[in-house]
Amino acid sequence: MFLGREQELADLEELYALDQFQLFILYGRRRVGKTTLLNEFCKNKETIFYSAEQSNTKLNLDKFSELVFQHYKETALSPFASWENALSYIYQRQNDRRLVLVFDEFPYLVRKNKVLLSTLQHMIDHTLKNSKLFIILCGSYMGFMEKEVLGAKSPIFGRRTGQLKLLPFDYRTSIRFMDGVSPEDQLKLYGAFGGTALYLSQIQPKQSFEANIKKAFLRVTAYLYEEPLLLLRQEVQEPGVYNAVIEAIATGYTKSNEIATKVGEEPAKCLKYIHTLCELGILYKETPFGEKETARKTIYGISDLMFRFWYRYVFANRTLLETGATEIVWKQKIAPDYATYMGFVFEQVCRDYLLKQNLKGTLPILFTSIGRWWGSDPVNRKAIEIDLIASDGKQYIIGECKWRNEPLDVPVMKTLREKADVFYAKREKTWYMFFSKSGFTDGAIREARRCDDIILVDLQDML
Repeated sequence: MFLGREQELADLEELYALDQFQLFILYGRRRVGKTTLLNEFCKNKETIFYSAEQSNTKLNLDKFSELVFQHYKETALSPFASWENALSYIYQRQNDRRLVLVFDEFPYLVRKNKVLLSTLQHMIDHTLKNSKLFIILCGSYMGFMEKEVLGAKSPIFGRRTGQLKLLPFDYRTSIRFMDGVSPEDQLKLYGAFGGTALYLSQIQPKQSFEANIKKAFLRVTAYLYEEPLLLLRQEVQEPGVYNAVIEAIATGYTKSNEIATKVGEEPAKCLKYIHTLCELGILYKETPFGEKETARKTIYGISDLMFRFWYRYVFANRTLLETGATEIVWKQKIAPDYATYMGFVFEQVCRDYLLKQNLKGTLPILFTSIGRWWGSDPVNRKAIEIDLIASDGKQYIIGECKWRNEPLDVPVMKTLREKADVFYAKREKTWYMFFSKSGFTDGAIREARRCDDIILVDLQDML
């Protein structure tokens, strides 16, 4: 079942319908659904789809040659001597007919053959641009794709006709995999499985949240039991250190110096590991809203919710789980802590909701930036955080996100206004938006009716 990439597929189809040469760059972290999207796009089209391997140039070229000859029903031909020969052969055989030519895991080819991009640039400029080939270069190493393929110093810079950074699904698309599940459990499952279709497909909607977690994560035979480890081993040479870095962040060590101390590495060396994980799309870098990137306030987080859940609850308890202590891990490690964990997830959900409403134009402002803010209150001498801030440069929406079992009450509203006063910014107008899992007290509802700058959003609104 193809679900959730309808707009991306429509965009590809629109380019295909132009019936002229295309060089499309598709990238995104592993398992995000790039190959599934391409397979759907290539249906009922003449296609050569090559998935590169972590091998040398000769073996990749030999396998690509075999695939090309199979496509054209040729036998007893020697492998191509070069990628230029291969592309020239395809160009000649197509004879101005449409062909989708996919190079999946393209970075594997370039790492072993640095001149491949220059070869491709030469072929496009002198031959291929006059063809009807639809070439797609696809890769999972996002740092590589952005620098070596899309970057200004890349030989093929300026030759691409389109590009797409494929991101995980937001919560709205993710819950489409959970028909029949209660709204609260939908978000709790999203918090564990994230927005990756392959992971979401592991959910059994007729089973409870607890049963889904145990079945998908807490059994040594489960699909997700070792998934992050397997992905890391494909990408890095020292997975042990990278595991330690991610686990440190998952357990609350978010500044680079804190992470280095936790994992026992020199700060400069640890920062290299962090940057690699950012390039792989596993970590993200964040600074307080409206502030420049400074080492003092920069923090790091885990991009994918499944990774975040796994390193917080599975990786830290593998010894227990491998002795069959599934019930103990659930009852003592996950169940008592999950509401706290969901606080962060709910902030992400609220952010997605704001972005969607911004696109619809239903908010009091059309914001151009969004984020979180943290700092210190000089009067009360304490650290404070604001869950959400969105602005068009002059007007602001300042938000509070509460994943609690009790309705949000008036004191929370007062506290947010006090936080907003600490967050100094010249503001023409400010709206205060409150998100609550359990709705609002009668007093909070009356306060919102009395004040024209308060917006209330409950779980039903969001879903």
